[in-house]
Amino acid sequence: MSRLIGIDIGGTKCAVSLGETEGETLSILAKKIFATPNRDPNAAIQKIISSIWELARENRFDAEEISAIGIACGGPLDSERGLVLSPPNLPGWVDVPITDMLTARLGLPAALCNDANACALAEWRFGAGKGTRNMVFLTFGTGMGAGLILDGRLYAGTCDAAGEIGHMRLAP
Repeated sequence: MSRLIGIDIGGTKCAVSLGETEGETLSILAKKIFATPNRDPNAAIQKIISSIWELARENRFDAEEISAIGIACGGPLDSERGLVLSPPNLPGWVDVPITDMLTARLGLPAALCNDANACALAEWRFGAGKGTRNMVFLTFGTGMGAGLILDGRLYAGTCDAAGEIGHMRLAP
């Protein structure tokens, strides 16, 4: 069994979830949702960290029980280096080293993934796409995105933008 923290950073809201995996099963144990602080990545990261501690306290577990942190965020990103580059729905988030910041503050390994890719992976591993070799996952939120599973693997492309339909807001 593995306990994990999942973080979704969006243009209007952020979510921090505590999950548990056992074999091929994923359970979401608890979640905190809050409005994304306007143009201030440091305030958002501080709120994310405080939400993690609140989840730990409310669900009576120690931080040592957490294996890793997964962060999903709209692009553009550099997931390999853990950088949020400058998403159009997150003004002020320019070259934010989010994985390094969270690892330094929490002492846990952290990974960053484009939000549509993260959703595609989750659906492929635990949801409607389970057992398929190829699938497309479409997201419709503040903007539009897509994640691709091709030949049994996530295909992110050379710049983490494979499958992206385009970075445009669909609604204010």
